Amino acid sequence: MAKLEYARGVVFRREPAGGILFNIDTGNLQVTEGVAFGICDMIDNGKDRESILLELRNHYPAEENLEEDLDDFVRELREKGALA
Repeated sequence: MAKLEYARGVVFRREPAGGILFNIDTGNLQVTEGVAFGICDMIDNGKDRESILLELRNHYPAEENLEEDLDDFVRELREKGALA
C-alpha cells in the first residue's frame, strides 16, 4: 500500500507537548497530541496506512475501533488539505 504523505506546503513539526501541522500556503495550523501526534509522526516517517494500523494495534490491543478511528482521522486530514 502507498505511504501516506503530507500535501505540498504542509510541514509537521515535533514539539515538547505534541506536534504541529502547518500549511505554509494557507497559514492553517493544527496542533496534534496523543494518538493524533503518533499518527502524524508515523506519516512524517513515511509509514503507510497498514503499518500505522499495525502499530496502533500493538499499542492499544483492547481498542476495537482502531481501523475506523484511523480512517476517520486520515479523512479529516485530507478534508483539511493536510494530506495529499
